[in-house]
Amino acid sequence: MTHVQSNSSKNTAFKLSEQVKATLHEKGYSFLFNYEDYKYYKAQAKKTFNKAYTIAELFIQENANQKSDYNGYIF
Repeated sequence: MTHVQSNSSKNTAFKLSEQVKATLHEKGYSFLFNYEDYKYYKAQAKKTFNKAYTIAELFIQENANQKSDYNGYIF
């Protein structure tokens, strides 16, 4: 029987900060992410069900005057 070793540095997809970054990227607001604001929003979203989505929404709401990355594209 072989034992599988996991390198924790490669398993970053489950980190809350990485989930928030991915959500912001999907919505076109990847440039908004910074760790100082992330820590603040994380404390606010402590009791929510989907923390990553809630934190991403807080980033977007606080920066409502910023345009999305997709704003310049014609669809």
